[in-house]
Amino acid sequence: MGDAMMLKNRVAVTAGFLTLLVGACSACAAESAATHDSPDDLPSVSSLEEARQAVSGQLECLDDPPASTAVMGDAGQIPAESVKCTQTVEIFYFDSLDARDEAYALMAGAAQPDGSVYFAEGRNWFVVDYSEVGVGTTAPEPMDLSVLSEPLGTRFTEVK
Repeated sequence: MGDAMMLKNRVAVTAGFLTLLVGACSACAAESAATHDSPDDLPSVSSLEEARQAVSGQLECLDDPPASTAVMGDAGQIPAESVKCTQTVEIFYFDSLDARDEAYALMAGAAQPDGSVYFAEGRNWFVVDYSEVGVGTTAPEPMDLSVLSEPLGTRFTEVK
């Protein structure tokens, strides 16, 4: 089975919510997450609003952001709160590290040979830029998430 088959993703837009459905890529995503360093040494936040304020202080986020993303895992929607910074850059907050790791693996699994997924990672939150992988129905609005590393203590990651 070729890489194209393993990286097959389906994306559905429903009632203004972008829902990421991962098909055959679950194994690839799980492998990516398993080899990824633990977030234990990264900064944590107490709420989505705290993460949003920190990120908005560094990036030019939209004043009126589009609807957030519902991320679908194997057992249904992953418990997470999120707010978009742009059409293709989003901030996620998680109550559990398991939910964070599952969402990270699914989003990392959307990477393609011709498009990366970028993360600025905190312990219980992250910012993701999926502008290169064709997620969504709008023109991509990429951002340089590496600028968050120094002021916020996040880890910048590019998944190819």
